[in-house]
Amino acid sequence: MKKLDRYLVETVVIGALTGLLVIVCLSFVFEFIDEADDIGKGDYTLASAMLVVTLSMVQRAYEAFPMATLIGALVSLGTLAARGELVAMRAAGVSVAQIARRVVLAGVGLALLAAAIGEWVAPQATRMAQAIQANAQGGQVGLAAGGFWARDGDLMIRAEQVVEPRLLTGVRVYVIDNVQLSQVITAPQARYDGSAWVLSPAQITRISTNAVDVVQQPQVRIGGELSPATLEVVSADVPSLAGWELARYIGYLNNNNLDSARYQLALWVKIATPFATIVMLLLTVPLVFASARSKGVGQQIFLGVLIGLAFFLLNRFLGNAGLVYGLPPAISALAPTSVFLLIALWGIRQVR
Repeated sequence: MKKLDRYLVETVVIGALTGLLVIVCLSFVFEFIDEADDIGKGDYTLASAMLVVTLSMVQRAYEAFPMATLIGALVSLGTLAARGELVAMRAAGVSVAQIARRVVLAGVGLALLAAAIGEWVAPQATRMAQAIQANAQGGQVGLAAGGFWARDGDLMIRAEQVVEPRLLTGVRVYVIDNVQLSQVITAPQARYDGSAWVLSPAQITRISTNAVDVVQQPQVRIGGELSPATLEVVSADVPSLAGWELARYIGYLNNNNLDSARYQLALWVKIATPFATIVMLLLTVPLVFASARSKGVGQQIFLGVLIGLAFFLLNRFLGNAGLVYGLPPAISALAPTSVFLLIALWGIRQVR
């Protein structure tokens, strides 16, 4: 039985990883074609484009993990069914539930791999790709056209550009006191010294009911929750952020009474992805046994591909709908996985 367990687990894992490799290769081709338009801008060469696209494929692999494992496992288990090996296992006394448990065991290993990629590998690879692209095409990265705004307690901070996470240029700070604007601090740059932002040289405009005073100072220090790590989160694509980064930034937004729904949804999606990988693999069991008793093996695999696409689209739809209609992020992120889990369990019970 141990040999059989190992054989099933290895078959599922190899099939799932093969399916993931195929999807990543296809994504690489399409993304490189899109990236080729930027080759020649500044120092952005063919080698730079290849490296940027290669690094970005780590995030693509993480996002495609549930659907890729479904397709790959369907193909590998479908091959066992076509060769009669699943029928032989059933004849030897192995139940469908036992086979499903082996598939889930393989899914747990793949889910841990997906979680590790999403938490540690993909965020770093995405940042490296963005840095290489930015340095080659201009050397500076702005968070948005016209700069960015951030709130830090009673301070409203605007910067025209983020040269690097510890250096801002074109800085203007609005100090709010009892819902009234009390000061405006402007400086050509602000640098983070480890505990606060140092604006230098600074011009302070003090506003009162009777007068407006303007004072010049060599430097002004402002402190709070806005840190270089927070700026890195703001400048990154939300789906590529690690879970701990999302949690920290959600805390920052909540402490400043800002909307954090988009980041809460991204955090719950990150939590749901490993479970979705297991559920997709569990779903292969009733599909493969159904195809084993019919002549349409290819049709069943095609159905699996459609199910994977349906899961992907349902995730996107509920995520966007949740943001628009104010659904709890946990429900928006976990509902598709829960629905497909119920379908998988129902399908396994129908197998005889």
